[in-house]
Amino acid sequence: MMMNKLPWLALRGISGVGLVLFRRLLLKFGSPAAVFEASQKELAAVKGISPSVVRAIVNFRDWDQVEAQLFRLQNLGIELVTLDDGRYPERLKNIGYPPSFLFVQGDLRPEDDLAVALVGTRQASHYGMRVSRSLARDLTAQKVTVVSGLARGIDIAAHQGALEGGGRTLAVLGCGLDVVYPPENREFYRRIPQQGALISEFPLGTPPEPHNFPIRNRLISGLSRGVVVVEAPLKSGALITADRALEQGREVMAVPGPINSPTSAGAHRLIQQGAKLVHDVRDILEEISPTFQASAKSAPPASPRLTVDDPVLDILGTEPVQLEELVQASGLSAPEVMSRVTMLELQGLIRELPGQCYVLEG
Repeated sequence: MMMNKLPWLALRGISGVGLVLFRRLLLKFGSPAAVFEASQKELAAVKGISPSVVRAIVNFRDWDQVEAQLFRLQNLGIELVTLDDGRYPERLKNIGYPPSFLFVQGDLRPEDDLAVALVGTRQASHYGMRVSRSLARDLTAQKVTVVSGLARGIDIAAHQGALEGGGRTLAVLGCGLDVVYPPENREFYRRIPQQGALISEFPLGTPPEPHNFPIRNRLISGLSRGVVVVEAPLKSGALITADRALEQGREVMAVPGPINSPTSAGAHRLIQQGAKLVHDVRDILEEISPTFQASAKSAPPASPRLTVDDPVLDILGTEPVQLEELVQASGLSAPEVMSRVTMLELQGLIRELPGQCYVLEG
């Protein structure tokens, strides 16, 4: 079964094949295996592909190395769950640019479709930790899966509460599954797969670099029906998760704290902007239950995210393009282009180079 995953891992591992190009190749050829069987002429016709990437695909011969990676995953008890795998979360498929595959340790179950994310600051107060743990415990008592990022502070309190409640919890990492971060969470790396799963889109050995976490955050919100910001300052990764949740059509909620607490300022701002104020677990259930009931009658709405046919993405490839060129070629205003490239960079789809140049992320 794992050997069927070889083309997926091989294609994503080719330098220059990021999420956007992978999706375009998949849409055109139907499967990663078919991509490797395509001719040089057929590959060259794909939008945004460079001659060097075409050559890398046509001349690919490193199957032994890819097979060795798969065997290492097996030895670590990690599965590669691809987009065409029945276990791939349906809710995650509906976000803009879902990962081509997920590295999963533990198991993904249909009941995880009813999930809520609890997120917040790493520098959490005793109040924030207590609230996060309590909400997680109460959610699992209602058969709701708790999603978070296994970071210090609010995240780890959420996972702890879910484990204590005997329920399910999903931890989405900003590093490879073989990298224990932070180090003191080693015990949770062992326990969470027994009551849920550790999930990452990053290959084994990927360190917890800062730019990985905004990319990771879109999965936390994407797996969930709603996101609760328990405690967060005005500049916080939790607020990025809340932004991603809004873009994905998820519910956004926040827990109030002391009015003079800087670690609750971000949560208060969200409430001022219309986020549901969470006093206890009933407030969360009121928000997600109608969505849960409606989902049986209709498919989830399409995400209002940028698509592969977005004018900015259509211009970009693996060769650097300056900001001025993007403005001229797209026909959009400079502020609109800046807004789009900022969001695309946060999603991990493009990368900024020196001199305000941009390329598709490889």
